[in-house]
Amino acid sequence: MAWREIPESDLPAWNGRLLETTASLRQYPFFNDGLRRAGGLWVTTGRRFAAAIAEARRWTTAPRFLARETPHGGTFACIVTIGVPGFKVGCILDGPIALHDGQVDKAAIRELIEWARDNNYIALRVTHSSEDFLAALADMGTSERIDGVPFYPHPSSELYIDLLPDASAISAGFQAVARRNIRQAREAGYSVTIDTEPEAMVKAWPAFRSRSAQKGISYRDLDTYKRMMSAAKPHGTAHLYTAWRQEIPIAAILILRDRTTAHYFLGTIDVDALGDAPSPACLLHWDAMQEAKERGASFYNLGTRSGPVYTFKAKFRPVEHDHPAPLTLVIKPALYRLWRRLLPSLAQAVQ
Repeated sequence: MAWREIPESDLPAWNGRLLETTASLRQYPFFNDGLRRAGGLWVTTGRRFAAAIAEARRWTTAPRFLARETPHGGTFACIVTIGVPGFKVGCILDGPIALHDGQVDKAAIRELIEWARDNNYIALRVTHSSEDFLAALADMGTSERIDGVPFYPHPSSELYIDLLPDASAISAGFQAVARRNIRQAREAGYSVTIDTEPEAMVKAWPAFRSRSAQKGISYRDLDTYKRMMSAAKPHGTAHLYTAWRQEIPIAAILILRDRTTAHYFLGTIDVDALGDAPSPACLLHWDAMQEAKERGASFYNLGTRSGPVYTFKAKFRPVEHDHPAPLTLVIKPALYRLWRRLLPSLAQAVQ
């Protein structure tokens, strides 16, 4: 069986198909293709020539979606490709994915390496939740247990909350301040809306613009989030939670979902519009957790501990889960050695 590239017209159906598996959000077409014109998961740089760097990222970064189908179900992989023709690397985040019960078989990996060689990849950087999988992968060819693409983001750890069947058992695990904040926000009378329509992001966007002006935070363009919500809508995998007061959006969070986990992807609060009122942030996350549980999710991912927002996230007492270090499969050794020599300069140029 050979790997084939999935045409763009077939990607919406694959969002639904992956919901039947344990695939990570980072493999879904609606997630990766939604970010395509924004340069993928690249974070915005505040450096000089930031606009030129961002444009170069968009031009050199694109997801490719592959499938290897067998009578038993097959395998799926999203490869975020970075580089130019003849000199490119691929990032497989939390993949490949088995489309059946069981593990990705060795034949699929060998054929994926051959596909990468035929398509002129220098190397594939693989991240995965299973250390055993990465160890087995390392035995299948030339590899290094390093991050061969250190400037393309992947979390080394994330903060999870177990969505227990009993809502009171979930909230009992929070710090007292989180429960108090939820109660105060309810008493303040915020109107909370839950939307899957892309236009809901347009209505909430003033809160994001205000936050950007207040704190110098750079969000992706509005169309990026609208594209993502549009692609996710048929499968109910993107929900925007917005807290309103007098028809003004005060705070909003965008939650993306795979089969098992609801992921906090984006959030904002307009502190000018908030004034002296209680913050609705904890209430929005609490509503999102309960909705995610009702839709079948087992976990709520608050993201990483990095940055000042960790103080807020800690209110929910999440459990930090470490991820195994990446593995880099070397496809073309001579060009990979050149890539390694160029890495310090490349990282400095694009980060």
